[in-house]
Formats: sequence, structure tokens, C-alpha cells
Amino acid sequence: MCRFLYILLLWNWATQADAASIADVPSFRPSRIVNGEKARNGEEAWQISLQLSTGGAGPNRQRTMSHFCGGTLVNDRWVVTAAHCVYKKMYITSDNLFVVFNTTNMKHPDVPNIGVEKIFTANYNEATKEHDIALLKLKEAVSTSGAVSLPPASYEANGTCTVSGWGFQQANAGFTPNHLMAANVTVLTREDCQARFGSQYKIYPGMLCAGGGKTDACQGDSGGPLVCTTSTGENVLAGVVSWGIGCATPTIPGVYTEVAKYDSWIQQVMENNQDSKLPTTSSDI
Repeated sequence: MCRFLYILLLWNWATQADAASIADVPSFRPSRIVNGEKARNGEEAWQISLQLSTGGAGPNRQRTMSHFCGGTLVNDRWVVTAAHCVYKKMYITSDNLFVVFNTTNMKHPDVPNIGVEKIFTANYNEATKEHDIALLKLKEAVSTSGAVSLPPASYEANGTCTVSGWGFQQANAGFTPNHLMAANVTVLTREDCQARFGSQYKIYPGMLCAGGGKTDACQGDSGGPLVCTTSTGENVLAGVVSWGIGCATPTIPGVYTEVAKYDSWIQQVMENNQDSKLPTTSSDI
């Protein structure tokens, strides 16, 4: 059932890929880091695999888990991902959503995973792709050795940063590799990014562009991290993989949610949903 669902989702992405308006851009980026390299053990340790669990009911049924998006561990109880990964999807609930963490090989038999207690999405706009960010509160605390820092509201990404994830060999085709892939991409100015997309696609405030060369994110990398290193050596979550036109399309960058612009929203959700407080059902920007 889960395999059929995943194939159906991929078919939907493929049929939308050539549409003209931003409302018809595939919600999920194609799923492999294009022209990247295998991440070494200990690298990109903040990367998580977001997986759906199916089956498991009854004495003879085993639970199966399938990767469908990425995400980033930002502290011992919270993961940042893309809103479009979990927004208004009736088949995704906190009961069947799991986070696989602390691994470069998500298919390893001993890979650690933990359930999701609650899902929070920003005021995501499916038509414009604005506010494509979500928070997942984990059921239990995990090791923070792999967490990446959240940027302050004043942070502005620049230079070369790293995008990572698990996914296809090319857009809407191939297979998802077990090993985590990573690639370097260059952050563009908003003006340069808008000029490359032209008048058909608007780059809204809260969106960040990177790439446009031979490396890029792709479907299944959705929700994953764009991490930049500061002059002091601190790794900062600059962006969340959001949308794009194909994968590694010449001159066309990938579009990310600019995490710094959601600093207040992130802090508010986390503060309002500590273990000692009653959880809220949603949170708007």
C-alpha cells in the first residue's frame, strides 16, 4: 500500500512538472542531490529522513517505513521540514510519521528512529509556495550532537552552502539511494534569482535561491537542509528545500524557505509547546 502511494505521488509530480504557473510547480522537489557526493559518517549529522509507517496491525503483519521527505534536527525535540511535506495530507498523522536520524544510511537495520508527537505548519500557500516551513515535535528527546543552529532573524546567507538528502538519479526517475548525498551550491541574490526565473515565477520574501549550476536538490530532498558555515565555523540552517523547475536545470537555481525570516514563528511554536504546557493545534506567521 505504501509503495503504491509513493508511486502515485511520483506520478502526480511528473504530470505537473512542465506547467507554466508557480501554482503548478511540483510540490516536492525531485528526490536526489544531483551531481553530489556521498556524505561521510558524521557529516551532515543534522539530516533526518521523514518516513511514513504502514502495516504493523495484527499478529502476522510487519510495519514498513518509506522515506518521502527530508528534515533537519535543530535541538533534542524539534525538527524543521517543509510545510508541503505534511500540509493537508490526510494519510499523514503523528501516529504514522517517524523520523530516522543519526545515520547516512537510512536502510541500515539498526538505524534509530522516533515517532512524531505533533505537527505544526506555518501559513503555507499552495498557490504561491510561500511560508513553506513546518516544525515536528518528537515524542522523546534525542541526542543533540548532530543538531544544527537556527539562524537569528538578522542572518543573511551568502557564499557556498551545502544541501543534502536522499533521492533519485534524475528528475522523476531512477531510484532513491540508501546513502545520504550532499552537494555545494552558491547562494544568489534575490534580484539575480528573480531575473533567472523571469516573470512566470515570483520569488517572494521568505524565499532563498541557491544553485543554478550542475548541482541541485531534487524530489524527496524536499524539507531537507541548506546549511551554511559562518566565519566562526558555526553551521547554520539557512534554508529548507522547497521547490524548483526540474533538477539541476541550467542557470535555474533551487528555491528554499529562508529560515531566518521565520525566527519569531519558530521560537513561538517551541515556547508554546514545551512539555509543561498544553500543545496548540497550529500556528500562523
